[in-house]
Amino acid sequence: MQILPIAIVLCIALLCLAVVWKCRKRKLSPAMRKRILLHWEHVDLLKDPVRKVLEADKVLDQALAARGYKGSLGEKLQKAGPRFSDLDAVWRAHKLRNRIAHEPGADISASQSAAAVAAFHRAVSDLL
Repeated sequence: MQILPIAIVLCIALLCLAVVWKCRKRKLSPAMRKRILLHWEHVDLLKDPVRKVLEADKVLDQALAARGYKGSLGEKLQKAGPRFSDLDAVWRAHKLRNRIAHEPGADISASQSAAAVAAFHRAVSDLL
């Protein structure tokens, strides 16, 4: 009769361990960190403000995926929110990216682009 309570406790402990293991976020390998930084250097070289926002958004998405977050970028941002020093700025930048991607002929100013790219850069730095 004493085996049953011990078995139950072990099962619960294993279940908790499995949940913790599944929910943990991976650390970036040095190779992945270097890859993300190289992609960011590419963003810095771009002259077109629209393209710069689109590419910076992609780098953030890649960094979140490398950390183990799943889903769309919006879903990843919701899950990773506490990791960011300025989550509101990242959301504004991502919304600007969505406007560019989904509104035909969307035009943005250089200052809007610069603010979005700076927010994406801070977010990527927060993940590295």
